[in-house]
Amino acid sequence: MKLSFHWVAAIVLLLLMLDSGYFVERNNFAHLFTAYTAAFLLYFFILKSVKNPVDIDFWVKMGFILRGVLLFSIPNFSEDIYRFIWDGRLINLGINPFNFKPSYFFENQLYIDSLTPELYAQLNSKNYHTIYPSVCQGIFAFAVWLFPKSIYGATLVIKSFLLASEFGTIFLLRKMLPNSKRILIYILNPLIIIELCGNAHFEAAMILFFLWGIFLLKQSNHSLLKSSIAYSLSITSKMLSLMFLPFLIKKLGIKRSFYYFSLVGILLIILFFPLFNAVFINNIQSSLKLYFQKFEFNASIYYLLREVGTAKYGYNPITFISTVLTSSLLIGLLIIFIVDWRKKTTDTVDYPNKIGEGKGLEVFLWAISLYFLCATTVHPWYAAMPLAISVFTRFNYIALWTSILPMTYIHYSYPTPTENYWVIGFEYTLVIGFFIYEIAFYRFSLKKRLINSEQSS
Repeated sequence: MKLSFHWVAAIVLLLLMLDSGYFVERNNFAHLFTAYTAAFLLYFFILKSVKNPVDIDFWVKMGFILRGVLLFSIPNFSEDIYRFIWDGRLINLGINPFNFKPSYFFENQLYIDSLTPELYAQLNSKNYHTIYPSVCQGIFAFAVWLFPKSIYGATLVIKSFLLASEFGTIFLLRKMLPNSKRILIYILNPLIIIELCGNAHFEAAMILFFLWGIFLLKQSNHSLLKSSIAYSLSITSKMLSLMFLPFLIKKLGIKRSFYYFSLVGILLIILFFPLFNAVFINNIQSSLKLYFQKFEFNASIYYLLREVGTAKYGYNPITFISTVLTSSLLIGLLIIFIVDWRKKTTDTVDYPNKIGEGKGLEVFLWAISLYFLCATTVHPWYAAMPLAISVFTRFNYIALWTSILPMTYIHYSYPTPTENYWVIGFEYTLVIGFFIYEIAFYRFSLKKRLINSEQSS
């Protein structure tokens, strides 16, 4: 009977993923909301129903299938794939993608070979230098080398790499948390499946290499080099994982940390070297600065400060606010670092062997949660890394967040894309409220266990 339920649930979830990956359009919010809501209701029901290792094995296998069926879909929730191909075509033409903005070619009518007006029209950041690091650029170039003229062919290669990355993450989660159903929080998550495997976002590669690096750190002293290679690949897939390095000092110790960070630094230089030139640092800094000081989407604290600033000054002081938020983030990360350092335990990169054991990667979860609270732009797929980290903790507020994030696509359903602040307010109120509940519930249950322990002794 139980197996029958699992098969029915698996078939329904598979159909929902196929619908979302192949038929849902970003601007058709009614269709998108219905598909995602049904998928997440089933997702939470499945997580609740899993009771034993046989169930876990079944759903892990389904995790592979759910991702694999989206390989041939065309990304339809984001235009990022066209920038990937644009950068790849530049590299294959012998042009460093960090040298020129796409608008440079349009303004000077330099449509060289495969840099067509049709591809240019699909780009969503025409006036910005690329921000994608070397691992991404290598995959872009390889995909375009295989399919110089075909957007779909190049897309298929890029998605194959990301699919392989997700497969690797599933294998790692199974290895790191044997017989723990918490791995299904990531493996069966509809947002992860659709955004990483369907819409081709490189968070998939960042997460794989990050977890691989952490896993290798647990093995032995001889794995520091291997771990540093994996961690460097994570940073050069998406630079977000760079923020976690300081929190490894406590686990590794000062001497080993110096050695590890030196290895990572050397490897980063090697990996970025093919793209490095006189304008590389200036252009990537310029793009990152503009990203944090111009782009706005689904923010939390920033939007509150923006409203206060606009009411006071009569305009949006985004440059000042982003500076304040960056300073607050750095101070917050420093506080988290100090608090973690003062703990008596050294569990920074520990992960539980069974459900409920250990504190896992909680300090990483606090750090990345604070980062996104201070961010000016939070796209749905950004939740992938926090969700992967949350698997190793006792907290579920990120899983709840992923179920609400698809609602932000309502912004694209209007004739002119406009953010719906009621949706954003609902999103963050619910998630922060659930986070406070989880903290309070954990403290209450911990206190109760201590009292019971004292009474029994």
